[in-house]
Amino acid sequence: MPTDTNTPVARDDNKEKRALMKHKKALQKRPNPFLYLPAARIYARLLCKFKFNMVESGERVKGPALLISNHTSNDDYKFIAAAVRPARITFLVTYHFFTFKKLAPWLKAIGAIPKYQFATDLEAMRKIQYVIQKENGVVYIAPEGTVYGSGHLGYISPAIAKMIRFLKVPVYACKIEGAGLGNAKWSVNKHKGKVSIQTKKIIDGPESTSLKPDQIMQRITSYLTYNEFDFQKREHVLVKGDDKALGFETMFYKCPCCGSEFKLKSEGNDVWCTECGARATFQDDFTFKWAGDKQYFENYSQWYDWQYDAVKKEVADPNFKMEDEVDYGIDKPGVDNYVKVGHGTLTFTHNGWDYKGTYMDRQIEEHDDPLSVFIVTLKAGKHFELPNRDGHNRVFYPTNELTSMKWHLASLALSESLKQ
Repeated sequence: MPTDTNTPVARDDNKEKRALMKHKKALQKRPNPFLYLPAARIYARLLCKFKFNMVESGERVKGPALLISNHTSNDDYKFIAAAVRPARITFLVTYHFFTFKKLAPWLKAIGAIPKYQFATDLEAMRKIQYVIQKENGVVYIAPEGTVYGSGHLGYISPAIAKMIRFLKVPVYACKIEGAGLGNAKWSVNKHKGKVSIQTKKIIDGPESTSLKPDQIMQRITSYLTYNEFDFQKREHVLVKGDDKALGFETMFYKCPCCGSEFKLKSEGNDVWCTECGARATFQDDFTFKWAGDKQYFENYSQWYDWQYDAVKKEVADPNFKMEDEVDYGIDKPGVDNYVKVGHGTLTFTHNGWDYKGTYMDRQIEEHDDPLSVFIVTLKAGKHFELPNRDGHNRVFYPTNELTSMKWHLASLALSESLKQ
């Protein structure tokens, strides 16, 4: 018998509800309270108090809200989890860590959201929106996108202002100070100094849509602006240890005395140039004591800025070019690191990035437009990364691994010049 299209058809409401709940759970899980609360409220808090001498102050955070902070060290997520209460925070985490065999299940269990760095990721944005607007949750983002290691605030993309206007919720900000002293980016070992976390609501719900993007950016940068050495002087922070300089040359490669590059060495609390012999010693207030009569920089933040200014002058030359042989690496699920899958030559000019070489035993050529690569992130002294392609993060290991920092700074310099 033919079906009458005008006759109402009985619906299975329970079936529809079950389907809706299944979709809801599949979209994004909120942090598991049985894992998050003991880990954040007890373990992370005790760890941060004991190991980093963390102190927190400011407002309590409740959802729905977006939570942001400056990005001072690889332990920032621990500080946020330990200091921010009472909300259970959903962390935005770089996709790479979701490929780790042992770490990935824990990230999923606490409701972390995977995100490709410095790339448009609509799936991540959809999950952020869902957690905040549908679950009344709190999502944490570090808008600098990477740990610059400069000791002061790095570049923040205006895209964060567009996100805030889209989400239409309050914005809380955590200013983290002190981690760049005891836990500097180059440090081989962590040192106990003092870490301060100050939390404040910087934008309320109605303001998230009424403020213009530049006004939002002004609110963000004015609150998150910091300088580790202003903090050190204000709080009289002392960092003990006889290995504070160890690893310094992985980030700082240019000698302020003779201008030579990749000639610096470090041991204990000392860093020196093998070309001219200039030597500096880290003191307990994390400032330098220079051997001889000439004092070049008071602290590493000044050294970083001088080094970056030198790179910007090089990049300003229309004929600027960096080129080196590199190993090509990608992430693979179940492997707790990158896997080298090729070897070739990488060239960086004003036209962008060009790789020519092998990939999975075949010859390839890859090009990245400079407008599509804001910055190459890096593991200091090891490798640098270009944005994801074909579902993989891409990393490049230069012949001299110490050059990775210069590739990083050069990419930042070109990106800033293109945005002016």
